Amino acid sequence: MDRGYYLRRAIHMLIALAPLYYVVPEELPYVHIPRWSGLIIFLATVVIIEVVRRTRRIPLPGLRPHEVRGIASFVWAAAGVTFALWLFPQDIATAVLVGMALVDPLAGEMRRTRGVGPISVAVPILVYFVISAVVLSAFGYHSRFFVVVLSLIGACAAVGAERWTVPKVDDDFLMIVVPGLMMWAFSEI
Repeated sequence: MDRGYYLRRAIHMLIALAPLYYVVPEELPYVHIPRWSGLIIFLATVVIIEVVRRTRRIPLPGLRPHEVRGIASFVWAAAGVTFALWLFPQDIATAVLVGMALVDPLAGEMRRTRGVGPISVAVPILVYFVISAVVLSAFGYHSRFFVVVLSLIGACAAVGAERWTVPKVDDDFLMIVVPGLMMWAFSEI
């Protein structure tokens, strides 16, 4: 496998660090702007890089063939990260970001090595469920039953979003937003 493949996987897993956003003070020191402004600057920077990449036809390592002419998955991931950190409660945002960062590469590897079948669906669902349950339990906002239900909803929604093809929308965005919206909606009941 080429180095771009491994680079893409490594960068993907770094998304698990995105919830460190919550340790940043509400008002950024020295510049005295709200923390959420950093999210907008982050997303704008990624979009500018993508515009330059596409207009100048700059080849980036790790891009898949369909990304060369379309919007790269890193832009979709950045949009999903921004959406989650800005709009979802901290516990749900953390669960969906860590879950997507680790389970999306796992699901891709399962499909590549084992093909499409029950094992390549069940293992990612189980891993996402465990990640989500651990994260949600760490926050202590919900009962055990509620953690199990939210984690099951998130796991099924995330793996479904990873496997479901939506034209022109990357699964890096869908694996964050779809389970996040479903978990958030259920947590408000």
